[in-house]
Amino acid sequence: MQIRTKLTLQFIVLVAGILLLSLFIIYVKFQRMTEDEFYNGLRSKALMTAEMVLHDEEKIAPLGDHTAEEEPVLPFRENVVIYNAAYKRVFAFNRAAPPVPNKTLQNMRACSESRFMRGDFHVLGLRHTSKSGREYFIVAEAVFNPEELKSLRNILILSFFLCIGIVAIGGWFYAGQAMSPVARIVNQVDHILPSDLSARLDAPNNHDEISRLVLTFNRLLDRIQFAFRMQKSFISNVSHELKNPLSVIISQLEISLDRQKRSTEEYRDTLASVLEDTRELNNVTEKLLQLARVHSEGANITFERVRLDEIMLQTRATLLRLHPDYHIAFDIVGLPDDEEQLCVLGNEPLLRSAFQNLMDNGCKFSPDKKVEVKIWFDPAGKHHVEIADQGPGIPAKDLQLIFQPFYRSSQNIHVRGSGIGLSLVDSIMRLHRVALDVTSAQGRGTTFKLSFPAMQ
Repeated sequence: MQIRTKLTLQFIVLVAGILLLSLFIIYVKFQRMTEDEFYNGLRSKALMTAEMVLHDEEKIAPLGDHTAEEEPVLPFRENVVIYNAAYKRVFAFNRAAPPVPNKTLQNMRACSESRFMRGDFHVLGLRHTSKSGREYFIVAEAVFNPEELKSLRNILILSFFLCIGIVAIGGWFYAGQAMSPVARIVNQVDHILPSDLSARLDAPNNHDEISRLVLTFNRLLDRIQFAFRMQKSFISNVSHELKNPLSVIISQLEISLDRQKRSTEEYRDTLASVLEDTRELNNVTEKLLQLARVHSEGANITFERVRLDEIMLQTRATLLRLHPDYHIAFDIVGLPDDEEQLCVLGNEPLLRSAFQNLMDNGCKFSPDKKVEVKIWFDPAGKHHVEIADQGPGIPAKDLQLIFQPFYRSSQNIHVRGSGIGLSLVDSIMRLHRVALDVTSAQGRGTTFKLSFPAMQ
């Protein structure tokens, strides 16, 4: 069922319920008013009859009992009967009418006025005291069949169905008006092609739910477009980064095999060059695998309590073993006495990889191949790490681009690298909810600041 139809039906049911309740209350109120008016007429007629009959009270005697066999009962629509204190009839408009049972008259003694039904008649019973102080019971009865109630009932039924018809038409129209922005959004989305994700939905100027939906969908399109662009760039750069070392390796091996005779030194140089290219290719592949793991298995990566200072020291030792010409100064500020306060919650291999990339980049781009690493231990558990170098710095226009995969600044194109390291660092820090901030100045180096959240 379409939303427009569902809204229309819900609107009809709601209005029909309210309208039906209102009409029912009107009908009941009018019926009570009509009945009260009817009984007021009976009361006036009964009291008037009592005044006339009881004017000569001493001459009144009980009436004899008449049966239907002695006197035929003619059809009648109203009657007034007066009973004395001994429950004997002393007056009746229609003497052939069946008498009121004594039990009913006894119940009338308890209250001054009572209403009840007797067959098709509405009966009003009154307890009346004459001028002489004697007690009498007046029973006035009549058939209650007002034409006004029937007319009102017919008018209300006709009004109900007429109003429901108008409500259905109006509900269908207004539901269509309410759903027209959604239909317009659906049509616009339907025209967005995978080949052109730059199209955006037209956002209305008002600040309603539809506007929020359009803005949310446009932001979703921005993220999808960015993901597609990154995917295309990633595939293109991966192909380039893997193809170049392989082409160089193949070329070197082909040249070595092309000549019949070569010296041992030439073979040694060729193998050393091939080994270097292979290591570079292995490094790129390993970073790509780590990056893919972080993005695809982020929710399944296990976290545990690890000592931040030990990870930094182990990473420093590993990097110095691989590059003896590097210089990594290490300093700790606010070292706590409790070993538990040295820990953070994280994945040790990923944190080690991120720190290694940051230290390696700092040494690689510094003229003196030196970086300074500092750790600030906070008693609240919000530890900070700072890795600073004295390199040429990063231009301001490149600061927002350095975390994109395979991005390399034009001023550092001569330095060997793949452009994956900082992208991997950013992904690992996001996974660990670590705030990563970069400050750089031309000619004065670059500083990476990491702020770890308090461990729960």
